[in-house]
Amino acid sequence: MSTPYERLLTETIPTRPPPAIPMPRRVPAGHHWTAAERDAHWQALCEAVGAPREERPRLRAIRPAA
Repeated sequence: MSTPYERLLTETIPTRPPPAIPMPRRVPAGHHWTAAERDAHWQALCEAVGAPREERPRLRAIRPAA
C-alpha cells in the first residue's frame, strides 16, 4: 500500500487548456458601415428591445471647453 504522499505524487497536475482558436473576422478591418447598414442595424436593435419606431441618435461634434 502506498502512502498519501506517494499517491499525491502520482496524480496528474491540472494544466491550463490550450488557447482557443481565434474566430476569423466577418468584416474586414478598416470597413466602415454605410448609412444604410447603420440604419438597418439600428432598426434591428430597436425591434429586439421592443421600440420599433425609436429614432437613431444624432452624432454631435465635441467642442473644446472655452
